[in-house]
Amino acid sequence: MKKSFSRSILFIIIFTFLVSSIYGQSFYNSRGFGERIYFTNAQSIGMGGVITALPDAHQINMLNPAALVFIPISRLNGDFIHQSLWSQSEGGNGFSKYTNLNGISLALPLKLNRLVTAFGIAPSTQFDYNFETADKINDYNYTKIIKATGGLNKISFGFGLSPIKRIAIGAYFNYHFGQMDKTWKIDYVSDLYWDTINELKRKMWGYNFSGGIMVNPFSTIQIGGFYSSSYNLNYYDQLKNSTQKGSLTNIIDETKSEDMKMNPPELWGLGISYTAKSKYRFALDYSVEPWSKFELDESDGYAFNDRERYGLGFELLPSTNMLASYYEKMTYRLGYFYQKLDFINEENQSVSEYGLSLGLGFPYYNNFGRLDLALRFGKRGDLSENSVSEDLFQIFISITGGERWFVRRGQK
Repeated sequence: MKKSFSRSILFIIIFTFLVSSIYGQSFYNSRGFGERIYFTNAQSIGMGGVITALPDAHQINMLNPAALVFIPISRLNGDFIHQSLWSQSEGGNGFSKYTNLNGISLALPLKLNRLVTAFGIAPSTQFDYNFETADKINDYNYTKIIKATGGLNKISFGFGLSPIKRIAIGAYFNYHFGQMDKTWKIDYVSDLYWDTINELKRKMWGYNFSGGIMVNPFSTIQIGGFYSSSYNLNYYDQLKNSTQKGSLTNIIDETKSEDMKMNPPELWGLGISYTAKSKYRFALDYSVEPWSKFELDESDGYAFNDRERYGLGFELLPSTNMLASYYEKMTYRLGYFYQKLDFINEENQSVSEYGLSLGLGFPYYNNFGRLDLALRFGKRGDLSENSVSEDLFQIFISITGGERWFVRRGQK
């Protein structure tokens, strides 16, 4: 029965990946390197994005590999996201949404509470927007369209190891790859003019390493930290310029650039969690990513800001009493987050994002698996300081299955 359920989870993951579509259209992922994605699992998101020092037997921690040692059995995890976004500006209001797969991960314990390996693939940056502006030349109306899709994905492979009691360390090898497609188009209403289309296709690839540590100085306290190195991201551009009238298309020129490099900065973070009476867990995270070091040709003249993030979370842990009701075996979560984005607007002002999150954990099959649900409410920008303000509502679902594939008889 458990194997059948795990196969069903995998089918849902693959099916969602094949049929999902993206319509993000956030103004704040339309500059520079796009929107960065750090958290995909609904448990950590339900706690405000707290993950650095969070010991959990179900969550496959793809940010701090040291936390892998808390996974007692083989686990397969799938993450999903649905987002609705409302934007406001002096020019008007807008609405967009998307639903997509948000990550897949697998963890395999090789030695109980000592050595766990993990593999995962998840998005790490995102370009998804479509902006249209109406104007006219000599009484001829046209629409200026700028749109982009794509981003970077990250494949990670690594391990968590506990060499001595109360200390765990870990490392990941991360391979980054992806593509961005960007189009500029002038679309005339009148057939007297040819529409102009400029298309950019950017392919990117590179790799880096990350490491983490967790220390348990007291039975109720976990302290953690992680570091992900900066790296050379290789890329090349393919450009195509063309004109169009009705069904006729005239390609003016096509070019391909030489291979180039850009250098996304390092990312590091610290965290602490405290568990009271084996029932209440409080956690705090802080992370930094110095994007002011990042430089990229054709960055549209926009500078980048150092990103700082704070997360504060609370978790009501499930009862371990065999006679407890199902509701007592569920997990309840609450979180708050604040971050300064790497985006700097035209007036050289920084942009902040903040919000609240709620989460629930639903165990199944005698706690072998868990379905986690998180609701996240956020706000980006302020019209008193920024040209665009955005309100976010996100739903995250993580499904984690469990099997005793490599646990020897007699081990618990």
